[in-house]
Amino acid sequence: MILPDTNILVYAVNLDASQHEACRAMVEAGFSGDLPMVLVPQVLLEVYAILSDPRRVDHPLSPVEAWSQIEAYRAGLSVLDFGGKSLDALAALVGTRLPVAQDIFDAALVAQMRAHGVATLCTYDTRDFQGYPGISAETPEALLKRYRLRRTRRREQ
Repeated sequence: MILPDTNILVYAVNLDASQHEACRAMVEAGFSGDLPMVLVPQVLLEVYAILSDPRRVDHPLSPVEAWSQIEAYRAGLSVLDFGGKSLDALAALVGTRLPVAQDIFDAALVAQMRAHGVATLCTYDTRDFQGYPGISAETPEALLKRYRLRRTRRREQ
């Protein structure tokens, strides 16, 4: 299974992002079942926070529009529960990796992946996830190539 990171889902809806085509292709492949993709609530909340924040995007969405995008992702991909297993896995990571400040969020993603047997994270922040045994972090372009999927064409608004 593949977990798309927050940046993938944000770029998938941002037509102005240079990463849009590859990210949109990833999401569409997940929706169609061509890629075994799943989501976790943390990623959905991070997407909402970014899409509705005028400090982070040029054209922020209203809360209703941002939540509508979250609902679209929920309709197309399975959302895994956080649950106790994820907290146990996170506790183990905190004890060994000693994350500080914002690093806890990357550790929480890894913990959720481990709790649910997800081995691949699709992200542009691949360096942030190096050194976690059993977890690979790959860009959309690398995954599309590996699965022999094509990028979508840039869509007009």
